[in-house]
Amino acid sequence: MKGRQMKLLNVTRAVAALPLIALVTPLAAQDAGPVQTEAQQRSETAWGLPIYDIAHDASVRYGILDNGMRYAIMRNQTPDGAVAVRFGFDVGWVDEQDDELGLAHFIEHMAFNGSTNVPEGEMIKLLEREGLAFGADTNASTGFEETIYKLDLPRNDADLLGTALMLMRETASELSIAADAVDRERGVIQSETRTRNNFQIRRIRDYLKFIAPDTRFAGRFRADGTIENIDAAPAQRLRELYARYYRPDNAALVIVGDIDVAAVEAEVRERFADWTLPDAAIERVEGGTIDLERGPAAANFVDPDVPYLVVIDRFAPYRKPQSTTTDFRRSLLSQLGRAMLNRRLEQIANSPDAPIISGGISGSDFFELYDQASLTLQAKEGEWREALSIGEQEWRRAIEHGFTQAELAEQIANFTRSFRDSAQQQNTRQSAGLATGILGTAKTGRIFVTPQTNWEIFQQIADTIAPESVAEVFREDYALSPALVHVSSKAPVEGGQQAILDVLATSQAVPVEAPSSDEVATFGYTDFGAPGEVVSDTVVEDLNFRQVRFANGVRLNLKSTDFEEGKLRYSIRIGSGLLSLPDDSISTGLFLSTSLAQGGLVKHSYDEIRRIMAGRDVASGLNVGGDKFSTSGSTTMIDLELQLQLTAAYLTDPGFREEALSRWQALLPPFLASADATPQAVSQFELPQVLTDDNPRFGIPSQDGLEAVTLEQARALSSAQFGSAPIEIAVVGEIDEAAIVDAVGRTFGALPARAEALEPFEDARQASFTARREPVTLTHAGAEDQALAQVYWPTTDDGDAQEEATMRLLATVMRLELLEEIRENLGASYAPGASSSMSDTYEGFGTFSTSVVVAPGDAETVFATIDSIAKNLRENPVDADLLDRARRPMLENLAQQKTQNPYWLGLLSEAQLKVDRLDRYRTLETRLRNVTPQMLQEAAARYLTEDEALRVRIVHQSLAEDD
Repeated sequence: MKGRQMKLLNVTRAVAALPLIALVTPLAAQDAGPVQTEAQQRSETAWGLPIYDIAHDASVRYGILDNGMRYAIMRNQTPDGAVAVRFGFDVGWVDEQDDELGLAHFIEHMAFNGSTNVPEGEMIKLLEREGLAFGADTNASTGFEETIYKLDLPRNDADLLGTALMLMRETASELSIAADAVDRERGVIQSETRTRNNFQIRRIRDYLKFIAPDTRFAGRFRADGTIENIDAAPAQRLRELYARYYRPDNAALVIVGDIDVAAVEAEVRERFADWTLPDAAIERVEGGTIDLERGPAAANFVDPDVPYLVVIDRFAPYRKPQSTTTDFRRSLLSQLGRAMLNRRLEQIANSPDAPIISGGISGSDFFELYDQASLTLQAKEGEWREALSIGEQEWRRAIEHGFTQAELAEQIANFTRSFRDSAQQQNTRQSAGLATGILGTAKTGRIFVTPQTNWEIFQQIADTIAPESVAEVFREDYALSPALVHVSSKAPVEGGQQAILDVLATSQAVPVEAPSSDEVATFGYTDFGAPGEVVSDTVVEDLNFRQVRFANGVRLNLKSTDFEEGKLRYSIRIGSGLLSLPDDSISTGLFLSTSLAQGGLVKHSYDEIRRIMAGRDVASGLNVGGDKFSTSGSTTMIDLELQLQLTAAYLTDPGFREEALSRWQALLPPFLASADATPQAVSQFELPQVLTDDNPRFGIPSQDGLEAVTLEQARALSSAQFGSAPIEIAVVGEIDEAAIVDAVGRTFGALPARAEALEPFEDARQASFTARREPVTLTHAGAEDQALAQVYWPTTDDGDAQEEATMRLLATVMRLELLEEIRENLGASYAPGASSSMSDTYEGFGTFSTSVVVAPGDAETVFATIDSIAKNLRENPVDADLLDRARRPMLENLAQQKTQNPYWLGLLSEAQLKVDRLDRYRTLETRLRNVTPQMLQEAAARYLTEDEALRVRIVHQSLAEDD
């Protein structure tokens, strides 16, 4: 495909993540290409991709049919018995003519709406009967330059794979695109457009028009006229675009999974050989140009919900990379430079009273037209000027003064861990990720290689890298065209574009000094006292895991698996989380989740911890859940004890430094601004308090409460739980059980005695569904054409395990009915949903709900449809086919989960503190299979009654007075 997915040799980028918003746009997703080298080509793959001095992954079998269709097939056994299918076409938004805006995406939708051999409405049902859930296992996407169809098959039996290939063959050339089906789908696409019309999308649209106004990429992203064209375009226009680009020489099929490669290849050749190649050559479009002499220039995007963002871009002519060790080295040097600059920005952001929340620089090619360097900073509220100055000066500091040996050593350690761990874990990579990666090489000219190959090349290079060589490449990559500065703000910048340019010019006149070098301290938390004694060590035979208990009450659960080579997953559960906090202190719990890590430890600041932990796979801080404090993640046996030490240090000696509070206060304004930016945000943050009559434990606290958090309060409220509440640790994966028992004994097992059982906190567990039944109208501040129609029914808690499974299945049945009636028949919504939530924390509390994004004027029709579906569920048993289509994907998903470590980590995380919950895991499959149509009808009659339904409408604030 035209290349956006694959980086040079799959080298891992080391760009610091921004906490509230992604780095500008998906455009900054690849490394800048290195200078073309004169390398000798040794051979090529069957796709014609050149092979130089780096070996491609020989386990991938490539081929091209006589008609020009490319295919790639790979055997991979993770997950066990599953198969991933990806079918890509080199067509997207940029290929549309002016009267075709939105039609590439429209065709993607029509692939699910009838073909020569599959009637309209039957494709999804066919797959559901085979155990695939629409959206999760059956999906498609359209982007600037590509359309991809995705099937994740839960089983590798020949019949199911044959069905998948038959459907891909239908998509290739047999879509009906019937006029009546097109008309029904228009509303679905408009609903999808409405759903995604948020301030982030609007900002990206404005950003593209600023940095690349004369390219098709700016002109085709959410282009003016798209909505009108989708409403008006005749089916014939879709068929013409379909015929133009859905052709074998414009497609690539990738199949990865637990398969016989030769047998699958033979079937692919048989099924797709009759796909006819048109006589005429394929039409291509020019991407456009960027004026490299244009800058400096500035623009200001204004939206009341947007965070304050500053983006500085520079461009240069495109340099196409090659899959050579020379280019690997240059790409690596470029990545290291970015990582060091991003680390500097992180240190600035973590300092008290910093004007920025986050920042990062990225290098990419702009759709293989130009090389692009982009630096993004999220400023604190209103402080865009300071953020722009920081970004300009730190970029320039790196160019003028380079990097220190200490900075390079930290990043070499991080990169070493990343390359090494990827190589160690390569034999248990997920098939879906591999399929996507292979498909991405179809037109990049870059080969697909193994992580082991990357690791070997990295080892040959790492010791030869000096700060000066990194600085040299960094200067070449990032001293490009004059700066283009895009500022996002809640109100117009006073003085407009000239004011932004004045800030840039003033900053450019400030001299920058060489960076200082900080010493790396020794971690001060390796001794927690005498190691704890094991007082109990048993095995749960049927689930095959080990339970250990230490003399101080700390519990440990262990399970060895081979699902992820060289990797383990862990969870550390402490106390009762938000239940342990008073009603008026819930804000403090949110603060602890968000900012405890930034508070560091008494002996080390957060930045010192980051330096100390360079090259180690560990995480700082704790999350605060409804009924527990916890941390979880993945690491290796080498780093597990260090992770245990670090988390134990956060429990016993948290720093609560001023920078934690400063960061919290900086995060609040953009978060609060986004809380009513869409109907979905209002549903998430405001509606829960409406449903529970302002129970403070639901939704988000008031702004006053969030702003009133203090370090002293946080320390006081957490100290008892951190100091004495029960602790349960779970470790799952490729593990050394004896070494883990010893490591836990030296850390958590050495702590003072813990409470024997969790405190009940009965008062905090009280919650009830509101008694009101008159319709509720809430408002949002986003797009005027967005509305959310929801219906809630009160249920109960999950004390009855069979009832919980029945209600879970009833929600899936309801979702399928909503898809049929509201999406397919009415064309009123893109992805209507239904959910059953039966609490395991709040006694007697649960909800069953439906949620449909609609045009404001369609809400009443949607409510009436939901009423009709609920009435039918109450009065009639679910038919056998519908029940099967709901249940089969759930059972297949459960079977797949059992072959993956996250499932077992969830099971083990509370296996001793909540031992009664183990039966939920043991019996879930049986409980799902036990559900009958009569049980679903009885559950619907018990809960989904007309008089208990609460209608909720979330509309734009300008429409509230009309309701």
